[in-house]
Amino acid sequence: MNSRILSWRRTRIAAAALAAAAALPLAATCEDASAQAWPSRPIRLIVPFSAGSTADIIARLAGSQLSRELGQGVAIDNRPGAAGTIGGAEAARAAPDGYTLVLGTVASHGTGTLMMASVPYDPVRDFQAITLITNAPGLLAVHASLPVKSVKDLVALARRDPTMNYTSSGTGTTTHLSGEFLWSRTGVKMTHVPYRAQGQAITDFVGGHLPVMVYAIPALRPYIYSGKIHPVAVTSIRRVSSLPAVPTVAESMLPGFDFTAWFGIMAPAGTPRPIVDRVHKVMLAAMETPELKQQFAAQGLEPVGMGPDEFQAFMKADLQRWREVIANTGIKGQ
Repeated sequence: MNSRILSWRRTRIAAAALAAAAALPLAATCEDASAQAWPSRPIRLIVPFSAGSTADIIARLAGSQLSRELGQGVAIDNRPGAAGTIGGAEAARAAPDGYTLVLGTVASHGTGTLMMASVPYDPVRDFQAITLITNAPGLLAVHASLPVKSVKDLVALARRDPTMNYTSSGTGTTTHLSGEFLWSRTGVKMTHVPYRAQGQAITDFVGGHLPVMVYAIPALRPYIYSGKIHPVAVTSIRRVSSLPAVPTVAESMLPGFDFTAWFGIMAPAGTPRPIVDRVHKVMLAAMETPELKQQFAAQGLEPVGMGPDEFQAFMKADLQRWREVIANTGIKGQ
């Protein structure tokens, strides 16, 4: 080959390689510059549940902190319905520019996507995890009239009386699934009684019309203090700070038993990483404030603070776990 042509080709190859190498830091620089300019307008934070729900309370606390630190308003956009998947779908369709975030939950990005007949998004692939803020453990409780002080006592009683029933937060919820999993693993039969109005479910339980309930801690805590119900165990892998004397199901009878509702900030997939990291940094700082710590304790929530990469991996693993639980318990979707 002609030496001049060979030399020219080598020069072109070298120049192309240099240009490619230069493009990488340039792209990163442009992304960083975009993140520094963000936010230049208000941010929308989608909540897949109604106003006043636990998800809504967490979102408003998070939104207030984000607004204070970022210097822009954060508008809470409640999109309830279909086990959180209506709000999840709205978030998945949004532009990945940092101006739409979502308060993702175990329902909108886990159980709901598995229980509903048709969900137009992938709960992991279509989202960028930012911060897993908190977990909400459930509480297994019995009416005070039952001679039960532990999970083993309850299982023994249910084996003697196969007509026992219980209620929960509703069909397909984490409390319902945790109850069904517990009964299936201990070999007892206990019939789930669903309610349309959760307030009525609590009223009937406290009134002694239902012997057993698996539900959120804050709603049941006043009746524990009044002596009308007895806490048997929490459904998380660790004891909770708001009820430190109450053991876990895991330590009482089933090692590894861990059923909690989780809540975290996410964005549409493709949101620039510098924006993701900035939101995570703000949320970590917010979780250390006395205001959030007090609110979490009042709501029976356990703070987490998991970062983007770990949270993304957690979502994938948790989705598979719920898929197996639903299959093993035979609970039907909607």
